[in-house]
Amino acid sequence: MHNERVLISTSCAIDFLNYGQRAVRAFNQAMPVSTEFAAKSPAQIEEALVGFEPSCVAAALRYRESGEFEDFWTMLPGIIAFHLPRSAARPPAVLEDEMRLNEDLGLDSLALTEMAFLLDEVFQLSIETRDVVGVATVGDLKAFLKRKLETR
Repeated sequence: MHNERVLISTSCAIDFLNYGQRAVRAFNQAMPVSTEFAAKSPAQIEEALVGFEPSCVAAALRYRESGEFEDFWTMLPGIIAFHLPRSAARPPAVLEDEMRLNEDLGLDSLALTEMAFLLDEVFQLSIETRDVVGVATVGDLKAFLKRKLETR
C-alpha cells in the first residue's frame, strides 16, 4: 500500500512538472509578427529605435525573426528607460512582476502614452487608453502585452 502511494505521488509530481513545462512553453511560444513589422528591414527598425539602448534594438531585431514573446519582452527595460524623464533613475535590467509602473519605475501617464505610440508605430500594436485601465505593475503590463500580441 505504501509503495502504491509513492508511485501515485511520484506520478502526480511528474504530471505536474510536465504541465508546468508545457505552460512555460505556451507562454513563450512564437506569436505571429505583424506583416508590417516583418516587412521592415533591420535598418528601418534601427532607424525607428534611434536613441534606444543597443540591447533593446537587438531584441527588436530578434523578435522580428523569431516572433518569441521573450524577445519582445526583453525590449521593455530599454523602452522604459527611453521614455523616463532625464532625472528619473534608470530601471533595472530585469523587471520583476510586482514592480509598480508609476511608483517603482517612474512612468507617468505621458510616458505610458508615448510608449503606446511607439508600440503602435514600430510594431503595429494598437493600444487604446481604455485598454490599459488596471495595468499598474510590470506583471499586469506583461500579461496585457501578451494578450494584445496574441489577439491582433
